[in-house]
Amino acid sequence: ATSTVSSPDEAKESAAMRTSAAALAAASGTSDAPPSPKERNQKWKEPTQAAINMSLRAEKEKTGGRRRLASDLYKIMLADTSEAGFSLEPCDEDTMDKWTIKLFGFDEDSNLAKDLVVIGMDHVELEMSFPDQYPFEPPFVRVVKPRFKKQTGFVMSGALCMELLTKDGWNPINDIESVIVSIRSLMVVGDGRLQAAVELGTEQYNLVLAAQLEKKMAAAAGTATLAKGEQTQKDGEDSSMDSAKRKRDAIANDVNADLKEAKKVAVRVKTKALNAGSYTAQEASQAYDHLTKFHESNGWDKSGWWAKKG
Repeated sequence: ATSTVSSPDEAKESAAMRTSAAALAAASGTSDAPPSPKERNQKWKEPTQAAINMSLRAEKEKTGGRRRLASDLYKIMLADTSEAGFSLEPCDEDTMDKWTIKLFGFDEDSNLAKDLVVIGMDHVELEMSFPDQYPFEPPFVRVVKPRFKKQTGFVMSGALCMELLTKDGWNPINDIESVIVSIRSLMVVGDGRLQAAVELGTEQYNLVLAAQLEKKMAAAAGTATLAKGEQTQKDGEDSSMDSAKRKRDAIANDVNADLKEAKKVAVRVKTKALNAGSYTAQEASQAYDHLTKFHESNGWDKSGWWAKKG
């Protein structure tokens, strides 16, 4: 069956989509040659029901832009995004216009990773909203929580200081995953710091960080030891029920001792519960307006910082 273009606007949109796809293939060095069986096996994974639903939705959408959005989301839902350090899920199952993104697994040596440990969080939460004009206009991306120290991590009042996310800097060939990965990378490159952690002061910060890390290490070691004990029993290395029970009890006592020691360190760190803070959508929107006006008159690399970075 063949499809017909019902209006000049849709014809223009369809042509632009084809051009964007061709440009993306050229830029990434891809070809029309089919992947080898080995490559297919490495990349393929069982699709979730949500991914299947998104694929069906891509076929039903009437405009090229909406089909592109559904297709982009379907591809990312098939990928193992945990390796790239993020997860993505819709804010509402009935719409694909707004998504919650969690960034995690930052470089352990980075200040951002340490700050997350200090405030007791394991991720940075973003919200990504797609306009009706996507992919010809960029998604609206904002940090939801935690709050960043001003002028760090390229975060300003929840907005992201990235030319990529402006109408002038956006390119329709950009895909969702590359945008998310870029945001995650820039937060570390821009030495992102979390407001609640920085406000502790250096001495208190170091004490809390040490306590939290010791607690995590004790918990991880305990989990691994318990798992080893359970596996030992399963493998039949000790057929005596009483002896197996004594071993499990001994392991549990060791774990509890480690956790108690970690708690002692935490008790010595007299600190109140940290409020990580959050941003509203209005804050981010106003910040984007300010950033757009500022960079329209001053450019995006007035200091030459990006030029130095190559």
